[in-house]
Amino acid sequence: MRLALAALVLLLAGPTPSQFAPAQAPAQLRRGLASAEAAIRAAACDAERRFGEGDPDANASRCEGVRGPPGVEVGRTSARLRNPRNAPPGWAKAYLAQTDGKKASEVEPAVFDLGDRVGLLRPIEIRKRCLSCHADRAEVAESTRAWLEAAYPRDQSFGYALGDLRGFWWAEAAK
Repeated sequence: MRLALAALVLLLAGPTPSQFAPAQAPAQLRRGLASAEAAIRAAACDAERRFGEGDPDANASRCEGVRGPPGVEVGRTSARLRNPRNAPPGWAKAYLAQTDGKKASEVEPAVFDLGDRVGLLRPIEIRKRCLSCHADRAEVAESTRAWLEAAYPRDQSFGYALGDLRGFWWAEAAK
């Protein structure tokens, strides 16, 4: 029964896109990969500015003037969502499932050939500042926990430790 259910899930999911490490991506994916990388860099810089560890200028030189290229979709996702609007794109779901529960250092970025587009997943590591909202539920400050529970009643993103894989930055760009 389980085997039949697994086969049905794979069948309904559609074809699995080809997957590569960024350094091994074929030439026809490289232009789109560069756009996807730039979009993730811009989004990550924005997140650093908003959630930095007390020093807003810590990443100033790395992030100065960084803007994402037009026409590239970018976001954050995880196998354990806090915000349901951050659900993964279909092409990313299998990779998220197979990497959930690992340390970020054990997970490589992944590039996907999506036909006329390129998909990219870049791991997000749990850092010290992340634990104020993503540690075990009992370790999160009561006021923070109350706010999170009110804002995200189906929150699944507690229980992380330093160095864990939190999720991924993802981007889709034209080839």
